[in-house]
Amino acid sequence: MKIVLAGYYGCGNIGDDALMLGLLTGLGEMSVQVTVLSGNPEFTSRMFSVRAVPRKDLGAIKAELETADALVFGGGGLLQDKTSLLSLKYYTHLIHLAKGMGKKVALIAQGIGPIDSYFGKRAAAKAFALCDLITVRDSESLSVAQALGEKRVELTADLAWLVRPSKAPAAEFGMAGMKSVAISARPWNKDKRIAEAFGGFSQTLLKNNYIPVLVEMDRGMDSEILYQIARLQGGRCPDIRNVSSPADMVSKIGRMNAVVSMRLHAGIFAASAGIAPMMVAYDPKVASFAQLLGLPSPLAVDQISAQKLWDTFRAFEDKREAYNGLVAERGTEQKAASRKNVDLLLTVL
Repeated sequence: MKIVLAGYYGCGNIGDDALMLGLLTGLGEMSVQVTVLSGNPEFTSRMFSVRAVPRKDLGAIKAELETADALVFGGGGLLQDKTSLLSLKYYTHLIHLAKGMGKKVALIAQGIGPIDSYFGKRAAAKAFALCDLITVRDSESLSVAQALGEKRVELTADLAWLVRPSKAPAAEFGMAGMKSVAISARPWNKDKRIAEAFGGFSQTLLKNNYIPVLVEMDRGMDSEILYQIARLQGGRCPDIRNVSSPADMVSKIGRMNAVVSMRLHAGIFAASAGIAPMMVAYDPKVASFAQLLGLPSPLAVDQISAQKLWDTFRAFEDKREAYNGLVAERGTEQKAASRKNVDLLLTVL
């Protein structure tokens, strides 16, 4: 059996690569040949021991589909027009291409929406109707798909829950009597307040016997804002950068005492290790994730400040033990729901 796997892989975002690794882990030793559409095929092939071709080379994609049984979209926020309508059109075009060649198409563990434009809604609805399987990672995505007329949708969970931590030794941060706090920040609408808020928050952490550790989840997008945060903090922040393996990142985040994150997958990595993440919501998917784990409503990014981050963090830490217990329970449920993606996919194939 052969599948072609489509997503935002090999583009420098460790969360997206975690989705691919989660699916590959779920498939395990099953006799499924996988070809990944990647932004960096050489890297993807070397890092994940899988065949990869350029994600925008339609000739190579057609050649792979000729000998494949199915085109599979393995997680992520692919079908949305917030980033751009062109992105949505790229993925819907692949669906039409595969179905035109008589192949099965599966959308699994998707974060669908927002889809606000008329053309985006129309393209998505037509694409949904062609799919043999659709699963989504959250209830909001389920609602978006149903609002577009698609009723054959199952609610599962994000594929990143299936990533296992590596056994590679991880660096220790901090000193005796100090706790480490991973900070995963990202740019948003060119808002300078984000760097200022996290920079001030990091200063306050240090004054209160915490070690802030800056985590780079996207090599292209996060590096500059992490540099700004470190500079505002005084340049004393240790960091976790240039990590290519999602399994290594899960291991590193799992050694933290606390995690404060704008990034969804940094939050999932933390929760997977039993650490309740304090989320900062820049997108509905982040708020949905916190709600899914039974955690307090996240601080909204448009209301962010150093003081609000610190006040929210202190309140969160006061209930750390209870939140960690809750996340351990919900995390077990999410891992089971994530494995359901693989079971449903294999049934369809």
